[in-house]
Amino acid sequence: MNKLSTSQTREKVTHFLSIKISSGTMEAVKWIGLLSMTIDHANRFFFDARIDAAYCIGRLAMPLFAFIFAYNLAQPNAFSRGLHAKLLIRLAIFGLIATPAYIAMRHLQHLWPLNIMFLLGVATASLYFYEKGGSKPLALFIFLLGGFFVEYDWVGLIFCFASWFFCKKPSILSLIGWLFAYLLLNHLNGNNWALASLPIIILATQVHLKLPRIPYFFYIFYPSHLIILYFLSRSLAS
Repeated sequence: MNKLSTSQTREKVTHFLSIKISSGTMEAVKWIGLLSMTIDHANRFFFDARIDAAYCIGRLAMPLFAFIFAYNLAQPNAFSRGLHAKLLIRLAIFGLIATPAYIAMRHLQHLWPLNIMFLLGVATASLYFYEKGGSKPLALFIFLLGGFFVEYDWVGLIFCFASWFFCKKPSILSLIGWLFAYLLLNHLNGNNWALASLPIIILATQVHLKLPRIPYFFYIFYPSHLIILYFLSRSLAS
């Protein structure tokens, strides 16, 4: 009887914590992330990240995009329909296109840290081998090695993994892990503004918007807006 009661309790907790977001609402979340990212990058290009309010708004972008990424990969049929490979190819292509403008924005003297497309790419590859039977050591190797080279380093990868685990297997433990990843992200950012993405995600589970999905738009927008901001900043400086 106790075992049955425990099982039923776990099922209730899982059901309560399960996150379901409609396609249209998820598009709205992407647009919020896109706006946050654009404000942050404009602040970097034109004001050398000196506008504090713009920097704070920009801290919403990474957790929102990482959550969207994790949510999609956590869907029951994601692995079987080859979503990981498709994502990895797109992230690599558009990440490469964005690299020169990203380097200019960050005033980097070398190629790394690689932009967020590569962060999500490393997380995708690592999650693929994690889900593939008998390949967890390879998943750990990719995770550890990739953290050296990508934006947000291992903190960003931990956040991606924690988001995926919570979406994949909602429980009190996975929720705690996800919230702990937020604390790590806050420490890296130097403020707590990443937490502002949580109400957006929670609200997204409660509303059903009907925004159309534009295939590849967000992939194309990432390098495009960096390139446009770069040339605008150069023209204003001259």
